Formats: sequence, C-alpha cells, structure tokens
Amino acid sequence: MSTYLPQKAIPEKWMKATVVGSLWAVVEIVLGSMLHNIKIPLAGTILSFITVYLVISYFQLWKTNGIIWRAGLICALMKSLSPSSIILGPMVGILSEALLLELAIRTLGKNGLAYAIGGAMAVFSALIQKASTFLILYGWDIVALIKNMYHFAVKQLSFGNIPIIQALGLMSAIYLISGAVAAIAGYRTGKSFTKNVHDTFTPSFTHQAQSNLFRHSRKLNYSLAGLLVIFVLLVGGLLVITKSGIFFSAAFTLVFTGAMYARYGKNMRRFKKPAFWIQISAILLFSALFFDGISPENIFRKEGWIIGLDMVFRALMIISAFSGISIELKNPVIKNILYKRGLKNLYQSLEMAFSALPGLMVAFSAKKNGILGFRKLTHTMLESSRSLLESFSETEKNRPDVFILTGDVDEGKTVTARRIVDQLKDKGWNIRGLLSTKKMDDPEKHGYFIKDITSGKKARLCSQNPDQGSIKTGRFYFSEEGIKFGEKVLLQSIEHPTDLVVIDELGPLELNDKGWSPAIEQLLTKSKKPHLWVVREKLVNIVMRKWHIGDVTVFNIKEDSIEETIAGIRKHIAK
Repeated sequence: MSTYLPQKAIPEKWMKATVVGSLWAVVEIVLGSMLHNIKIPLAGTILSFITVYLVISYFQLWKTNGIIWRAGLICALMKSLSPSSIILGPMVGILSEALLLELAIRTLGKNGLAYAIGGAMAVFSALIQKASTFLILYGWDIVALIKNMYHFAVKQLSFGNIPIIQALGLMSAIYLISGAVAAIAGYRTGKSFTKNVHDTFTPSFTHQAQSNLFRHSRKLNYSLAGLLVIFVLLVGGLLVITKSGIFFSAAFTLVFTGAMYARYGKNMRRFKKPAFWIQISAILLFSALFFDGISPENIFRKEGWIIGLDMVFRALMIISAFSGISIELKNPVIKNILYKRGLKNLYQSLEMAFSALPGLMVAFSAKKNGILGFRKLTHTMLESSRSLLESFSETEKNRPDVFILTGDVDEGKTVTARRIVDQLKDKGWNIRGLLSTKKMDDPEKHGYFIKDITSGKKARLCSQNPDQGSIKTGRFYFSEEGIKFGEKVLLQSIEHPTDLVVIDELGPLELNDKGWSPAIEQLLTKSKKPHLWVVREKLVNIVMRKWHIGDVTVFNIKEDSIEETIAGIRKHIAK
C-alpha cells in the first residue's frame, strides 16, 4: 500500500521565530567574528548587549509568546550545525539569553519593566556563562587559583583590602545595568519602527530551496557507536585525571587527544590557534606561582605544577571530546530520528533558516560600514524581517507535491517508471523529465544512459570505466556532458506545459549537491508542478528531508501495482 505523508505547513509562530533566529545568527557570525578578529576586550559581552537590543526590537514587531526562545534555539543550532567547529560556550550563551528574555516577558508581561529585567539577566548570563566555561574546562581548582591571583593583584595595585565578593558584586552590577539599558534602547527602537512602518512593502529577500541540513555524505563515516565511545572515554578520562597519577593522566590525555585529532582534526581548529596555547601555558604557570598562596618560591614546588597540569589535561580532554561529538551529532540518522520524534517544526525551521543565511550574510556584510549607525541599521534589519517572512510564507504555499517510486537495487524501478509514464501519456498527460536506460554491451563495464521523455534523445550518464566519466560516486564515473544534458531537460519543464516532472533516479550524487541537485533546486523554487522521483528504498527518508517539498506519496514496487500507483498519482493531481 502507498504511504501518504502530508507535509504540514510550519506554524506561524515557528515561521516568525525562524526569521528572528536567522537574523540573530547573521549578527552572531558577522559581527561576532569582526569583534573577535580585531581583539576587542569583552567581545562576548558586547555581543550579548547587541543581541538583547536587537531581539527586543524584533519583539515589538511580533509580540507573540514563544518567539524569543524558539529564535534562540534556532540560532544556537545554526551555530552548532554550521561547517565551523562547534563552540559549546556561545551556543549555551545564546540559548540562555533567549530563555531569560522569554521568562521575564512571560512573568511580567509585554512592557518596559519586563524587557529591562530580561535584558539585565540576559547580559549578566554572559558573565555566568564565561565563569561556567572556565569551571567546566579546568575544574574547581581554577576557583582557588583565581582567588589567589585576585588577592595578589589587589595588593600590588594598592587598592586596599577589597573583598572579592564586593568586586564580583560591582562587576555584576555593571553587567545588569548594561543589559537593562540595551533592552530599553531596543524597545524604543522597535516602537519607533512600528509607528512609522508602512503596510505595503516590496520584498527584498529570496532564499534557495535547497538546504544541506540533511546532506548525505560518504566523505565521513558517521558512527552512533563512535558517539557513545566518545562520551564514555570523556567520563573515564576525567575520572582518570582526578584519581590517578600525573604520568598516567598525561598518557591517557595524549592518546585520547591524538585519536580525536586523527579522526576530527578539521574540527579542532582551536588547537591551531596560538591564543589557545598561550592561555593553557598561562594557566599552568599561574597555578605554579599562585595556587598555594602568593610566593615566587612556589615555582620550585611540584604541587602547583601538578594541579596546573591536571587542569590542562582536563581542558584538552573536554575540547577534543566536544569537537568529535559536534561532528557525530550531524549524523543524518540522528537528525531523521529526531525529525520523527516531535521535532519536525524545529528541523523545518532550521532548513529554512539555513536556506536564507547566504543571502542575509551578503546583505548584512554589505552594510558593515553602517554599523556605527546602529539604530538605522536595526530599522533596515526590521524591514528585512518582514521581507523574509513574506519569502518564507510564499515558499510554504508553493511547495510542489512529490511522488516517490521506490524499491531495492535492480528490482525494476526504472521499468515500472517507464510503464507509468507511457500509460499517463496515453491518457493525455504532458510528461517531462528523465528515464534511465541500462547499457549492457560490456557486462563487466556496464553503465547507464538517460533519455529525454519528450524528445526520446539519449546521453551517456555513467559507466564503471574511469575514462568515460569525470565525477566518481561509488563504483560509477558520471559524465559531465550527461549531467548537463539532464539538467537542460529538467529545466525545460519550467517554461513548457507540464503535468508531471519525472526524475529517474535520485541517489548519493544528488544528496551531495551534484547530479540533478542544482536543477531540482530551481524546479522547486520556480515551479509548483508535481514530481515523480525514483529513489532506492534505503534513501527515501534522506531524500524527503533534503529538499523543502510539499506532500509526499511513496509507492513501493513490491507492494503497489502499476495501476494502483497511477490511480494514486491521479487522485492527488487535479487534471
């Protein structure tokens, strides 16, 4: 029996959160990178101040409960799922800010006081997050070290005997006040925009239909077992550092870090930054100097060095482990499991956010020279948010329906597809697209041709002979000329009358953004015409997640006859 899978539209609340989350992510990426690259002190705190200002401004446009925490979740996940290495601290910081703002508004209402309190807590959370990160990386020993360093600094600077609690209170007050100021400024900017906003506007942003969120790749063999092993070794390693001697701890850390670097080296960019090793060296040296009181003689005592080495080993273990975990969490298997377990709205929102990110990055980067005029820039971004929402809404309305014909390898999918096409054409349907044909003149090097359904013309697609192809996928070499021929055939359906677009077949090549993938992206963006895709059984779920498509009906050639499949297609297409 066929399986009908209606793709429900993203709820409006999630749609608006996607807009805010996308713009939030752009600020984190563009402005955050700029602040860190020019080495501005307290860059994370400044970014928190700007985030509160912007999010409260956006909230004046759509005062809907639940938008802020959803936007924060989307932004945090976009940071973790981006090609760059995962940074746990900023992710936690983004989500914490969103939850604190949401909590204040839910508790105190949509008013200036709520925004001020929420903003104060959100910016203050940047201080807490930074302290927590140090505590997680280096353990409780870092607390005693910082305390001794503080007393030494106060004594050297002749500030008097200022209790550390008093100093922390003063620092906290600065963070809280700045957060409240950011929220009030954002509130006033948002209110100013809503008073002068026009009911009509011209959308200025479009976004691509394709997303690499569920990209299927053979370049890295994801492993659920590997993910579990990393967790186990991390816990075990921390226990080893706590309970065993320094030499065994060093050996375990070296082996673990080396193994993680061998597999996930590209994601461990932090290890390649001199600033990281300077920080590690400073922790080690300060531990020797300051851990047991304040005395230059401490540098000759091994206790401080051992404690410092334990903190360094702990940091190396945690950073290495989370670099690997961040890669394994991108496993398409995990994403598909979560998609089916109630997180569909979140993943659909993430797909949309990722599809909009390139255009937003270009637009925001082009306005970097106007960052000092931040109020004007915020008005521009608020206008962009309305445009982006309109673009998302149009995409949701125009998603084409897709029929998937599936079965195992060499089970007869292409023969079935050909018979379906022939019978629909006999009934007067205008069918366009591609069918594959097998070349068997050389049994040991056989390959495939593709055939234009409309003209009957053929082109060589792939072969096992490397001399006849330019793109290797699995055991086949795909012809660049054949791929271009197929793209041209598929794109003709945009301009010509078409009842059904047939693509035989979609596989790993398309899931890696090659083959027919660029043409499919254009078809989904520019046309609402329904599709019939031929897909091998094990790739069906991944293909469904790859593109933002409409309702899906899956026909399995082992269970559905040709007549039942044709009847199912005709049932869903009004003609």
